[in-house]
Amino acid sequence: MSRLNLLNRLSKKGRERRAVTTMSDSTRPSSEEKTSSEYPALTSINFPLSGIKRLTLTESPYDKPVEIIRKEEYPHMNNGIYLDHSGTTIYAQSTVKLFAQKMSANLYGNPHSANEPAKFSGDMVDSVREKTLRFLGADPRHFDLVFVANATAAIKLVADCFRDLAEQTRTGSFWYGYHRDAHTSLVGVRELTKGPHSHKCFESDAEVEEWIEGRNTFGQPAGSLALFAYPGQSNLTGRRLPLNWTGRIRHDRTKRLRNTYTLLDAAALAMTSPMSHVFEDPDTAPDFTCVSFYKIFGFPDVGGLIVRKDSGHILALRKYFGGGTVSLVSTIGSAWHVSKGLETNTHEDGSEHVGGLHEGLEDGTLPFHSILALGEAIDVHKELFGSMENISTHTSMLVRRLYQGMKGMRYGNGQPLCTVYHSGDEDLWENGKGDEVYGNARVQGATVAFNVFREDGTYESYAMVEKMANDRGIYVRSGGVCNPGGVFTALHYEPWQLNRAKSAGHHCGSNGLSVINELPTGIVRASLGAMSTTQDVDAFLTFLRENFLEKGLPAKKSNIKRKRQQTQNLFNSISSAATATATTKQGEGTGTMVTLPPSPTPTSFREEGALVMKPKMLERVGSAISV
Repeated sequence: MSRLNLLNRLSKKGRERRAVTTMSDSTRPSSEEKTSSEYPALTSINFPLSGIKRLTLTESPYDKPVEIIRKEEYPHMNNGIYLDHSGTTIYAQSTVKLFAQKMSANLYGNPHSANEPAKFSGDMVDSVREKTLRFLGADPRHFDLVFVANATAAIKLVADCFRDLAEQTRTGSFWYGYHRDAHTSLVGVRELTKGPHSHKCFESDAEVEEWIEGRNTFGQPAGSLALFAYPGQSNLTGRRLPLNWTGRIRHDRTKRLRNTYTLLDAAALAMTSPMSHVFEDPDTAPDFTCVSFYKIFGFPDVGGLIVRKDSGHILALRKYFGGGTVSLVSTIGSAWHVSKGLETNTHEDGSEHVGGLHEGLEDGTLPFHSILALGEAIDVHKELFGSMENISTHTSMLVRRLYQGMKGMRYGNGQPLCTVYHSGDEDLWENGKGDEVYGNARVQGATVAFNVFREDGTYESYAMVEKMANDRGIYVRSGGVCNPGGVFTALHYEPWQLNRAKSAGHHCGSNGLSVINELPTGIVRASLGAMSTTQDVDAFLTFLRENFLEKGLPAKKSNIKRKRQQTQNLFNSISSAATATATTKQGEGTGTMVTLPPSPTPTSFREEGALVMKPKMLERVGSAISV
């Protein structure tokens, strides 16, 4: 039975399991019976000169095997091997179909109007807002959701609010701290501060700990208005950072950090990790958290800012306001406005409406069609994958498989093919601790950042690796991936080396300089998603093996063939010489026939299908000639 037929037999939820020897027969504790999926062992891939360990078969965490989900919902992924889920994951066909059906069957108006189509849209937006908060594990009683264009827009919204509020401080600025693994969008917030010591890039987790514990202020005045931002997961390496920092900052016993707020960039974390552990305790949750929903669902292209309500008042003090965020504005005479985020209205029926934070922050007309699509995406996502916990289990297995496959690849001279970067405080690759990280969802996401070595130990251009992969229909990302602090820390750059790269003309993007003085300026990133398969991983590993470990082997084969012919010619010459010598001596009438000893049977070994003589054999042939 073919693999596809086998998977089809297992595709219907609730169907009685059949006894199939190639499938795992174990069951997973659940209220519903789950079907299982085969994850082929790594031994199905032949990696010469590698030490890859065999992986055990693992049960699929989904109701259907992921291969069936791919076949039914993601046929558009058949155009190649997609390994850039950190950029955006891929949307399910059902999401688009259900969205199109609702768009075709209903009339949606601008939510800012009061007519029936507008009210219909407004009710839909409110419903999706609550559904999204619950999907993220954020209780709507304690958190609010502001719809924005993307995670960067959410970050900028928070930054603008702090800049406006800081104008009322004595220094005219707020203090800003950010982790070295921060996305470029978090780094950019520093430009809204003023003064030489108004911002600090924490170069390690240890520095963050020093700051929280009060052993080093890093220029922050005690009790000053401050914002600390960091990623829940590095978009460069996939490393997951501590989530307890936010609660510790809020409950600083010294009161030194009493006016310090926290901003968590969860765009990368939310892709393959449940967010419930971020929001389960409102008392320790971040004040502000940004996400990009297209990184979770693939569609629609919209983002969100999750605001802890007890902290949200600080955002309502911003200066700018847009259409839909104010209930009354003066334009003639003195300038003032009333923000919807702070008002309480009494309706004609006597009911009171307290403005939500989002009403004072969502400038202009909401992308209500995209919000409609978001509601459909959440429903389809749950139907296909069950939960984010399931996705975390699935992708953790895959990234471990990818890491172990890359780790085992070496050239014939022992040179490793890849170096994998991890943004922890130690080099996990060189210390052999990668196996403790990749596959552990608590500390690592489904991302591998690496560079490729040539056989002589020099770096291959990361841009070239991406191009070669792209030519094979394998889609990864390379460069600095919008993580300047992370990439240069991973590459062990010193400030002068970064300045040298700038002086040499290097810049981010495909046209930058990949290697300067034998030091790369970026990395290659492969990232996995909920619908990734073991076949995707294996295809990428095969690409690395064939294009680097086996690169040039055809030429070696031809050299072997040539040397083999030369050896055969040598034997022919020996045979001819021996025959001629014997004939000559017989012709001289000596009566003695001199013959060479029988040619020894060659000791040989096979190299890529060719029979090659060992060097010692050639020495024995030389001795025979001398006789």
